Amino acid sequence: MTEERWQEIKNMVNKRFSAEEEGAEDLLVDTADGPVKQGTAEYIIFDGPMGRMKLQFQTKPKLENKEFHYSHRAGTSARVEYKFSEDEVVHTFKAYKFDELDDEWAEIEASSFENI
Repeated sequence: MTEERWQEIKNMVNKRFSAEEEGAEDLLVDTADGPVKQGTAEYIIFDGPMGRMKLQFQTKPKLENKEFHYSHRAGTSARVEYKFSEDEVVHTFKAYKFDELDDEWAEIEASSFENI
């Protein structure tokens, strides 16, 4: 997914449906040092044919390396160190449907769009 395609999708949603909310939020990851901002996510919420839906376009730095640190001693824990790119980013598109029973957003799996 590209940024241009995301803008096209947002424009299409605004033309066909009335957007309830549109904005951006930080993607936070819990670490041993506390929450750390990992990227940003733009979103648009609207009432569609499947009910209340949320489309999200995430931008995160590209993961370059993942190191595992082990102690090999009983009672000590292992940790994982992630190295992210400072130049390259990865874009991810996700779709959510609002679950009335649980009162939260449930991610729609990509395989469920095969029959549409």
